[in-house]
Amino acid sequence: MGSRYFIVYTVRKPKAVEKARELEMMIKNRGFIVDSMQIEDTVERGIPADTEALIVLGGDGTLLKSVSILPRPSIPILTINYGRGGYLMEVEPERSLKAVEDVLEGRYEIEKAIMLSFLIDRKKIADALNEAYISTVVPGKIIEFKVERNDVELYNGVGDALIISTPLGSTAYAFSAGGPAVDDHLESAVLVPVCPLTNIRSVVLSLTNNFTITVESNTDIQILIDGHTQRTFKKYVKLEVRKSEDYVSFIRFRDGESFARRLKKRFKS
Repeated sequence: MGSRYFIVYTVRKPKAVEKARELEMMIKNRGFIVDSMQIEDTVERGIPADTEALIVLGGDGTLLKSVSILPRPSIPILTINYGRGGYLMEVEPERSLKAVEDVLEGRYEIEKAIMLSFLIDRKKIADALNEAYISTVVPGKIIEFKVERNDVELYNGVGDALIISTPLGSTAYAFSAGGPAVDDHLESAVLVPVCPLTNIRSVVLSLTNNFTITVESNTDIQILIDGHTQRTFKKYVKLEVRKSEDYVSFIRFRDGESFARRLKKRFKS
């Protein structure tokens, strides 16, 4: 029996569904085992642990959901863009057949992307490949936040929300909110205040040391991680942020091209 491949796709884009079927037939004709499933069913049923490589057809949301259910971080992921922006997606649809052929032949490189772990009382809530977004549950209310490292206050502020982003996620929502684009090779976290009422700006923190974020409000607070993991707290929460022990393995065809491609997309738009 050959290696097993798994295809995840969004049903929101009919062309992604068609391409998934085409790629499935191509892989089968090469003598490999392959399964394909829409993202909603994949979240419910899971990804086989013996998957040789995961192929994701969709946008950033489809990818982030897929990453959250990976049975092991070493499974390499090929991303094919069928999203509106697709900033995290590596390959455009017209190059997908060649890209999958290269994967089957082993002609690719692996880029390990760091994730951030968010903990409360030393218990992990979730990991973020992209970002965490902290705000109030009620729209229009503000939060007060304080960032500390080694018991030293770095800064504090008041605003609509706070984004804590990975370098990979720095070119996504954090960038739209005015944050910097950070090179993927830097192990750091990007903190971006959203509509701050105080005179503060974005900061980039090394992940050499963990740091904490204390958030208060006069209403309930929520944290949304990678757009799919949500937790709600009563008016106060203290989060510990650290580099995750896990990572995500992306299939790349040219070293450094991923960051350059995302920069070009962002500055072009």
